[in-house]
Amino acid sequence: MDTSDPSFRNLLVENTIDLLSDLRDQTGMTAAIAVLSPDETRGEVLAALPGLSDHGYVPRVGFRFHLHSTAPGKAILGHLRPAHRRRILQQLDFKQFTDRTYGDAASLDEHLSSCAGDRHVYDIGEYVEGVNCAASCVVDESGHPLAAVWVTALSVDLPESQLPQYAKQVIMKANEMWLRLRDASTSSSRQNHLAMERAKQFIEHNFLDEEAVRHYHETIGMSDSWFRKLFREKHAIAPMSFRLQLLHDRACRLLRNTNLSVKEIAFQLGYDSQNYFSRAFKKAEGVSPAHYRDRLQT
Repeated sequence: MDTSDPSFRNLLVENTIDLLSDLRDQTGMTAAIAVLSPDETRGEVLAALPGLSDHGYVPRVGFRFHLHSTAPGKAILGHLRPAHRRRILQQLDFKQFTDRTYGDAASLDEHLSSCAGDRHVYDIGEYVEGVNCAASCVVDESGHPLAAVWVTALSVDLPESQLPQYAKQVIMKANEMWLRLRDASTSSSRQNHLAMERAKQFIEHNFLDEEAVRHYHETIGMSDSWFRKLFREKHAIAPMSFRLQLLHDRACRLLRNTNLSVKEIAFQLGYDSQNYFSRAFKKAEGVSPAHYRDRLQT
């Protein structure tokens, strides 16, 4: 799963927001979920639900936080393969927010390696003085981190001594989120597979109607870019390129099996002019329609 893909992020939030709400209600703390940013130098908040106390810290949705000084950032780093993690650590600026913030790659890597077997990590005033966090990761079957889940509150509501008990609840929710996400992803993949099979059949039956093919994605409620991406993944060709391929195959059959003129064939295939058809045919076949027919006859 590509955590930078908007479709994955939507799938993640849509299928876990109720579990995040449960975590907030069970702990009374602010609960949030985030993923690694595309450039892998920050974490990015996807959803945050404020705690039940009258005061607390609530990260803004879309906020990009530092990895080295936050529980969710360290949770993601800690679940990456060591070589991948160290490559990211070399890119970080290690800004000092409090006297507890890790200040260099070596010390943070040592800390993360020491808790590699744990499913949780803490931030005890490392990013904001007086704010504590307990985080875990939603990991796939290979152990790769997909998202970080955490609870956070002022230290008066979430003292260091109570972090372990809240960490257990965060871990349990992270596990539930993966199961939910896995099932949703499987279901979504199956639906996309069927949708792209139907799209292929539609183009095969309607390739002469350029407008119908071009706007087919609207009839199934998909964006153009997402439709093209799924179609290419399924059939190894873009939808409009597939249409042109079918158009060219029809042109070859008409040149081979009929006595229609090149102009008549161009008209049948919906081209605006014979010249436009001839250029398109030569681009695909390497020779003009007339030469293609002469070569067959010879």
